[in-house]
Amino acid sequence: MLKQFIKPIYHLSHDLLFQTRQLNPLFKQKHGGYPILQGHISDEHLADPALEEILVKGLEEIGVSVAPYEIDIEAYYQYLERAQYPVTYYGGGLDPQQNFTEKTLEHYVSLDFLNLQMESVFIDVAACTSPFFQIIRRLYDVKATYNQDLIFEPGLHGDRIGGYGHELHLADGSVDGVTLHCSLEHFEDDTDTKFFQELERVLKPGGRAVILPFYLAHEYTIHVDPAYNLLKNHRPSIDPKARLRYCSWYQFFSRHYDPQALQERILSQAPSLKLSVHQVQNFREVDPNSYLRLIGVFEKQA
Repeated sequence: MLKQFIKPIYHLSHDLLFQTRQLNPLFKQKHGGYPILQGHISDEHLADPALEEILVKGLEEIGVSVAPYEIDIEAYYQYLERAQYPVTYYGGGLDPQQNFTEKTLEHYVSLDFLNLQMESVFIDVAACTSPFFQIIRRLYDVKATYNQDLIFEPGLHGDRIGGYGHELHLADGSVDGVTLHCSLEHFEDDTDTKFFQELERVLKPGGRAVILPFYLAHEYTIHVDPAYNLLKNHRPSIDPKARLRYCSWYQFFSRHYDPQALQERILSQAPSLKLSVHQVQNFREVDPNSYLRLIGVFEKQA
């Protein structure tokens, strides 16, 4: 009852603070010598195909292959029937105001890039309370599936792994498949680099990590919600090389790599992981609100 009373007050406070962002002395107006921009860079890519062309050219120049990908929409709905998501997961698809379709679509598509067998070991990283790891276990009779997140008690406890993504607590070369759904972009400071170095350690040769959406852009960008960070007393570390954007979306931090940042922060730091990028052609045909634009697949080389 108290939460229902406090929540609208909190949202009103946030919205008023955000509206003052360009005048409020609590919020800086420049980063790295450049004015802070507004809005999500992904929206600009969706509106301007030329930006996507710049990105693809930059990826190819650093040796990353880019290929089109089509979602099998009928197979996605068949997956939903088999998966039987609980109604507690984003309303179970019954509440159109929640994000059920996008989340379950990400789950379905990630499976298309994994080759899970009965003897496989699988981790869903930064997954919070998602049931995906349990669905994998049930549908594919996989040997071991784990749910990892910072909200859990640090360490390995049954099928839960607590702590940062670079603290997976599993043996070297023991993991076949890893997924990150709408999560890598929130890894602050150097935890993204450390995570990929941890992937190098735990993945078997041929093992894969699938990241979707994989947030890339023609310009290295970090988004923050300054009002949310202020109210939560959180001070994210902002890479001075990135362009900074303010967004009102109740999140601490979100990073979009350009090819150079991708090379410097990930590919050069985890050289045994080979990246391929896949451009999803028909995500808006599944749901007009979908944002599954790009997929990143990292495969451990022998």
